[in-house]
Parts: sequence; structure tokens; C-alpha cells
Amino acid sequence: MDPLFSSLNPRQRDAVATPGGALVLAGAGTGKTRVLVGRIAWLLKNQLAEPRNILAVTFTNKAAREMRQRVESMLNRPAGGLLVGTFHGVCHKMLRVHHQAANLPRDFQILDSQDQLNFIRRLLRENHISEELFPAAEARGYINAAKESGLRAAAVPVDGARARQMAEIYALYEAAARREGRTDFAELLLAATELLRADQNLRQHYAARFRHILADEFQDTNRLQYDWLKLLDSGENRFFAVGDDDQSIYAFRGAEPGVMRRFCEDFRAEKIVRLERNYRSTANILAAANQLIARNASRLGKTLVPAAEGDGARVMILRAPRADDEAAAIAEVIRQKRADGANLNGVAALYRMNAQSRLLERKLTEAGIPYRIYGGLRFFERMEVKNALAYLRLAAGDDDDALLRAINTPPRGIGARAMEDLRAKKFPTLCAAAWASDAPKIAKFAALIRELRQIRESESAGLGELARAVVEKSGLLEHLESRPKERDRADNLREFAAAAAEFEREHSDDLEGGATGGAAGADAALAFLANASLEAGDERPEGGAAEAANLMTAHSAKGLEFDAVFVAGLEEGVFPHSRSLDSGAPGDLEEERRLMYVAMTRARRELFLCLADERQLYGGVSRNPPSRFLDEIPKERLENPEALRRPRWTPESFSRRADSGADARASTGAGAGAVRRGQNLEWEAQLAKHSGAAGAAGAAQASGGGTGNQLAGLRPGRVVVHAKYGRGVVTERAGTGASAEIKVAFKTAGIRAFKAALAKLEPAD
Repeated sequence: MDPLFSSLNPRQRDAVATPGGALVLAGAGTGKTRVLVGRIAWLLKNQLAEPRNILAVTFTNKAAREMRQRVESMLNRPAGGLLVGTFHGVCHKMLRVHHQAANLPRDFQILDSQDQLNFIRRLLRENHISEELFPAAEARGYINAAKESGLRAAAVPVDGARARQMAEIYALYEAAARREGRTDFAELLLAATELLRADQNLRQHYAARFRHILADEFQDTNRLQYDWLKLLDSGENRFFAVGDDDQSIYAFRGAEPGVMRRFCEDFRAEKIVRLERNYRSTANILAAANQLIARNASRLGKTLVPAAEGDGARVMILRAPRADDEAAAIAEVIRQKRADGANLNGVAALYRMNAQSRLLERKLTEAGIPYRIYGGLRFFERMEVKNALAYLRLAAGDDDDALLRAINTPPRGIGARAMEDLRAKKFPTLCAAAWASDAPKIAKFAALIRELRQIRESESAGLGELARAVVEKSGLLEHLESRPKERDRADNLREFAAAAAEFEREHSDDLEGGATGGAAGADAALAFLANASLEAGDERPEGGAAEAANLMTAHSAKGLEFDAVFVAGLEEGVFPHSRSLDSGAPGDLEEERRLMYVAMTRARRELFLCLADERQLYGGVSRNPPSRFLDEIPKERLENPEALRRPRWTPESFSRRADSGADARASTGAGAGAVRRGQNLEWEAQLAKHSGAAGAAGAAQASGGGTGNQLAGLRPGRVVVHAKYGRGVVTERAGTGASAEIKVAFKTAGIRAFKAALAKLEPAD
């Protein structure tokens, strides 16, 4: 056997030695890099191509370097002329060579992300455009998204005044970048595509040179990258794409799993090779993942089979009463593994939303387990959380540093000149100058801080209520929610409020007179601020050498693998995310299922699927059903399937949902709408249960922060409407006055709990 083939299985050999073009469906852990490298080495060793006739593109410089090194190692010689690089890197080389044709100076500069942001800020200042109204970061995202869609400023669709201004900013940016010889990363690909499209001779030159074109991670290709590849095709080129439509999880970046199917037609793939032999995971893990992903209709299809003998450990369900119990359970299992000699580098906890990391960080710290946040920051280090903490610090007392951070976050139109005027005043501190200022915008900010201080000093308001007021009254939450790409950061603000409420509950005995009201409330705020500073400042392992458990989002985990994997927050509305459920688009739910598939297939030996019956979420207590993904896993592959069958709550907490959801699933199968039907049954049952009382009492009264008669109207049976969750019925009320807690059963969102004074419920028509 050819030595090149000695380490390949039959399917891999079939892919490597395909005479024409091929699409390789490479499942998780099936050795796709080995096939790509083998293909290049096979072409060169058999003299089917010279190195300069081969182009291989991938998505990271690390992957490109590894591919080239492995090719040269297999050939035992340099492969001079072979071009292996990222899409952006190859386009950069093309533009350097043909800079005149691309209308670029010879020494054009590339702006990295921060350089691009600074460049836009300068343009806004020079053109007297308010960055408070049109933030530079938003403009950067707009410009890059337009370029990645292949659109110049003159071609972007304009719908409304804001879109027109953004298009004008793009036009200013485009002109300034040309004038000053600057490009950004998105520009590299767009300019190279335009160059090939405009110059037929150049297009023919590169099509003739690159007779063999290989593309890695093809499922992540966006529209512009796909078009660029098509421009390199003369009709005689051989294209070889490797990817996995089941791992297409970047729709928000423009990737489309459908490109795998289109490839076969557009690039004349003579063969589709399915790599299904998995060298990573056990049989139980793969069987669970296979049955889950089989629910997706829009896939080319494959079934992973284990290379290792034996079934391995069955998938474990960790189900906890509350989210902090879930985090504690994960920490305890990791602690036991460490005590048994496991290396923490081989352990990972994955979650759908960044906000979920906070509880895991806390419980791991309490258990003395070192950890690292992969590809992100610790919870209290995140920018939006630091912004909220600045407001809380101002609510606790004068703090010039906090003032500087908060006064124009979110943007209020308080510019540098206004701040210089404050500094020029004869006051001992900047805060004192601000509180005495008669400038309208600064005075309005000062009034906001006074309101927060009144809440802090109130006898009835606690730390949790103060934190909720901070994120809402400051405008921080509204500012992030208005920007679709910032929704994860908005979730972090909600988690900040939940963290404060949880701290208040758990430390009430440590604070003189309890954690609410007057001086005790002040103690709670100061104690929470101190705790946040300590958590943000904890020492942690840095780099890859130190042993530490890994925390990351499921998106960040793609391409990685670990001995033991915990997937946290497997509840409806968390994973799958509520946005995929609210949209109603089948493609959104399928992307969530692909993300779950990616999370599961990161595990080599052990997989733990974790959920909680109760979670602080979106400003209230959520009691969502278990994720539908858990129903889609074969029960014989689970260590403890009974954990998914037991009732979720006591009768007083409306266990009806679990029964209704189970009945719905039993009668309809575990289809996409089963859990939602269970929620509808619960809502309808609650509405019927209280219909007499509701009819007798009349329509509910508005309660958006009101007291007295308004709050009195929120009795069980009242039918209400919430801006986010829609129509619901009040099911419980506990406590009195502004601190009363209201529970509402919503038609699509299940039961949610609110502080009565902050509930923002409106009477139903």
C-alpha cells in the first residue's frame, strides 16, 4: 500500500484519491484534516499537479500552518509554490500583486478591528456626526456586514432615516479609506472579488494556475467567499470541499448550511464521500448525537460510528431544583474527578449564553477548582456588567471613576466639552460638580442617580430591586436590546440583576438587620460591590499550560474536544434559545439543534446533560420545561432517564405543566411543537381555573410600577399582557405592597415570576 494511504481508513482513501471534484461530508472527529492533507500530498506525489497549481483555503491561520507543515512532513520535502491560507490571507496576497488594478496604493495598510473602530470615530468627529446617536461600534458592524454581503455603500438598501445615515457613514468611510490607502478584513475579500469579476484576463490567469482548489470547513462559507471561489472556476478546475452541514452554526455571520448542497451542482462534484468513522467519542455519545441531529430535515445525512470498541459510559442527566444547584452539581462532579486524578484540562462546561457562566464561575471557585473562560471574559469583567456596576457604585455614594464611566453610557449626548466644563468648576469632586450642574443633560443624569439612591435607601426595596432599577432606569438594557447583535450582552445585564438578588438572599444573615431597607440595604449594596471586585480580581490560570477546567459557550467549543463535557441549561428558552422558538422559523430551531450536536460531540468519554427546574432569567424566575433536545435522545443511551420523567414541582408550584407537557409529548411524539403544546395546555388550564374569578372582578388594572389600587388588581385570575411574553393569567401572589411577587402563566412562555411594582403588565382587552 502507498505509504500515504497506510494511516487512512477506506472512506478516507476513497476521498483522497478521487480523480475529479468531490464533496467530503466529514463528521465530528472523523479526521477531515488528515483527508485534506492527504489529498494535497497525493496530488503532488503522483505528479497530478505542481505545488503552484494547488490552492487550499481555510478559516484560521493556525489551521493553514498545520496543513502546510503536515503536507511537507508527508512528502519529506518543502512544497514551494503551494498556496495554503485563509480566505482573507489569500485575497491579501492577490491584492498586493495587483494593487494597481484594484485601485489601491502599493503600500496599502490593513486596519484591524480596533484600528477600524478608531478610524470610524475620527470620521464621525470630522463630519460632526454624533457618536452618541450613531456609535462607532454599530457603524463598524454595519459596514462589515454590508461588505460581507457584497454591497458597496451606493448599493445598500435604505429604509428609514437611521438606515440612510448609516449608509452615509459607510460612504464616508469608503471614500476616506480609498483616499488614505486603508483596507479592513472584509474589504480584502470584497476588493479581490470585484477585481476578478472586473478583469476577465486576470480571472482566467488564476483559474489556469489553480487547477486544484481545496476548501476546508465549507459549511461556514458565506456568500462573498462562495462567489470568490466561483470566480476561480473556468469549468475545468477540480474542487475538493470538506465540511459538515450538521456543524453549520454561524448563520449570524452569514454562513448557510445549504452551500454544501449547492456545491455539488455549482462545482461539479463527481462524488460525495461521507466520513462517518469517529475517532473521538464513545458509542453511547455518538448514538445520542446521531438520533438528535436526525431530527433536522435540511441535511445531507450521515451516521457517525465509533472506532473504539465498547459502548462507554452512558450519557448522564444532572437535574437540579435551581440553577445554582445545577452549577453546584457540576462543580462537585468536577471536584470528584480531580480527586480521582483526572486532568482538569480535559474537562469542559458548555453553555448557550455567556450569562450562564456566572453561577458556574462562583461554584467552581467555592469548590477550589481553577478554571479558565475560553474565548471570553469572566462575568464581572464584561463591559456591560462593569457599566451596571458603575451605576450601582454611584447609587452607593459619590465615585468620580464610576461617574466618568456611567454619565454617557448609554450615550446621552454629554460630550467632552461638557465634561471639561464640569472639571473647571470649583468643586472638590467631579460628582459634586455634576450634582450641582444646571446643564439639562447632566441635570437629567443627576436626577437618575438621585432616584437610584432613593430606591437604595427605601425601607421596602432590597438589593435585587435596586439592581433591576439600575439596568432598566439607566437605559443600559434598552440600549443593548435595540441592537440585535448585542442581545447576549443584554442577557448579561439581566443576569447581573439576578446575581444581586441572589447575593441579597444568601447574605441576609451577614448584614445587620437583614439585607433590605435603610442602612441594611446600604450594607448589601456595598457588600455586593466588594464581592464583584473580588471575583473579577481572582487569580486564574493563563495560557494553555496551567491545569484548569474550561468554561465556554457551545459556539466557542467548535473544533475542540475534551474527556468530559457538561452541557448546562438544557431547558426550553435557554437551549434551544428563546429567540429560535419565538421566531417560528424551522431553520432557526434546526441551527439550535446543530449547536447542541456540536456540544455533544465535543465529549470523548463522558457527557453530562444538565438542567434546572427553576432559573433566574430575563428579569424573573423562569420554570421552563426540559429542553426538547433531551426528548430526542434515545433513552437506552441515558444513565438515568427517569430524571426526565419525574414531576418538576410541587402541586403548589403548578406541577400541571410537567404532566401536560408529558401528555402532549406522549400523544404527539417528541416533535418540535410538543413542549409548546404542553405550555399551552397549562396556560389554558390556569385560565379556565380562574375564569370565574376573572369574570367577576373584570379586567386587570395596569401595574407598571404602580401601587395601591393598581397592585390590588393583580389578583389570581386576572388576564394580563406583557410586552415580551404576551397574554397570560395571574396564578399566584405573595407578599404585599411594592415588594409583592406575582406569578403569571403565559401562553407560550410558561410561568414567570415578577416583582409586582416592576411587572409592567397591562390589562387584557
